Amino acid sequence: MSKDNATLLALLLPPVAYATQQPLIEAELSAEGNAFDAVNLLSESIVKAVTPIYAANLLSDWERVLGIGSNADMTYQQRLEKVLLKIAETGGLSIPYFKKLASRLGYSIEIVEPTAFHVGINRCGDRLMIEGTMWTWGVVISGLKVKPYYFRTGSSAVGEHLSVFADAVIESVFNDLKPAHTFCYFVYQDS
Repeated sequence: MSKDNATLLALLLPPVAYATQQPLIEAELSAEGNAFDAVNLLSESIVKAVTPIYAANLLSDWERVLGIGSNADMTYQQRLEKVLLKIAETGGLSIPYFKKLASRLGYSIEIVEPTAFHVGINRCGDRLMIEGTMWTWGVVISGLKVKPYYFRTGSSAVGEHLSVFADAVIESVFNDLKPAHTFCYFVYQDS
């Protein structure tokens, strides 16, 4: 119980009409003081949530406002990093922009784009180009230890891949920022 809030409420009562030491009035003032204490605590957490660094349980509101889908598999630190990255992003569609973005996240990447058949470069028998290939690009991530997930009977579901190698942070950030008409695939290499 906060003596300050209960005392302030007692001072608001007319001094002659109410005796604040009576048990019923004292209990009412104590309950109302506790309610104001709860409001004070909640308001402090809301004030701290002005910046996502101190948002704590209000981080989901930042994700909602920024249009970031929250992933249940991501840790709080990963979610916070994703929010901070979204706030800091300046936008761009170039390869240097995505490479700089990855380096800010702590990744070492190269971006590869499939090329069409070129006379003088390619040879007879090489594939010309599959339709839609010009809208794909790959992100080669090197030096990252990614935990592999293998299909296991009893703990995996029908239709899942036999093995999955993925890093949720970089893949979700790149898939959120890539042009909508493109397909981005990820390749993980040991350095």
